[in-house]
Amino acid sequence: MAMTDLAPRTDAAASDGRARGRTPALDPVDADRLFREGVALFNGVRYWHAHEAWETLWRAAEDEEREFYQGLIPVAAGLLHLQRRSARGARIKLEEGVTKLRAYEPAHRGIFVNELIGQGARLLEELREGYLPYLIPPVIRYTDAEEPDFSR
Repeated sequence: MAMTDLAPRTDAAASDGRARGRTPALDPVDADRLFREGVALFNGVRYWHAHEAWETLWRAAEDEEREFYQGLIPVAAGLLHLQRRSARGARIKLEEGVTKLRAYEPAHRGIFVNELIGQGARLLEELREGYLPYLIPPVIRYTDAEEPDFSR
């Protein structure tokens, strides 16, 4: 199932009283699958596609969860700017995303938010010092990852 299959159509004026741009809530299983798809896309250095997956979730999210996606989305956008060697765009978006994600430290939705913030902060430090860092892609890690079995 493609991301667009989960994205309900948004109308200028929703008949059920939703604000403009908001969509009906997603089925929790579909929402979790789409979130994990966004993480996989992000970890695969496909920042635009991760942004799109998370934007679908943001449009359908309850108010208390929207800020979390409003942190992830600009981090992905900032890394896309960095890929394209746009220092200004990278700095603006990374600052926006890192700031919003701080409310969700150390972990949220099963990912280590503090690690993502740390990776973004290191890039921001270089950008603020006037450097255009080469992108060593950050990785979002899950908190529920199983311990590897090295006993063999």
